[in-house]
Amino acid sequence: MPGKRARRHFSQLSEFERGLIIGMKTAGWSTHRVAGQVDRSECAVRNCWEQWTREGTHTRKTGPGATRKTTRREDRRKVRQALVDPTVTRSTIRADVGVAIVPQTISRHLAEANLKFKHPFRTLPLTPEHWQLRLQWCQASSMWNITDWPKVVFSDESRFVWGTDDNRVRVWRHLGERYNFPHTFLRHTARTAGVMVWGHSL
Repeated sequence: MPGKRARRHFSQLSEFERGLIIGMKTAGWSTHRVAGQVDRSECAVRNCWEQWTREGTHTRKTGPGATRKTTRREDRRKVRQALVDPTVTRSTIRADVGVAIVPQTISRHLAEANLKFKHPFRTLPLTPEHWQLRLQWCQASSMWNITDWPKVVFSDESRFVWGTDDNRVRVWRHLGERYNFPHTFLRHTARTAGVMVWGHSL
């Protein structure tokens, strides 16, 4: 595949390929011939050979990475904000820190503290009356047979969003804290005619 071959042409050389290039160049092969043998660009072969002749090594140097724009103190401040207010947005955190960083950087820093931005678990504020009604329905339907269940309609809701923002509230939380307060939200349970929840109307 031409596209796949082009991507391989400019990807990083492996240690094995670097050793092959140096061996073939030491044997007197031309750069063009070596590039065709290892299926790499002539530029990659030339750079590998020049590094060997200049430094005596073919090991690829690793860069130090991008410079961190925030201090450790500012990073701790971001984590503290997410713990105090789990619903705080990345824009609010960035404005409070006062450093020009992209939202992905904030998410990455909070991920280092094992904090993920997740949808809150929504629960129904059930009253003792709800519990009793559900128990009665379960007891009444425990002996239903295959002809009774087709009369029950189970509904579900799906959400479709055209844009990038779904206007849903998210919370910062650690792994295993999905059902812990304040990471849970209450759902609306207003009584509506004709709406059935677990077999009884609300």
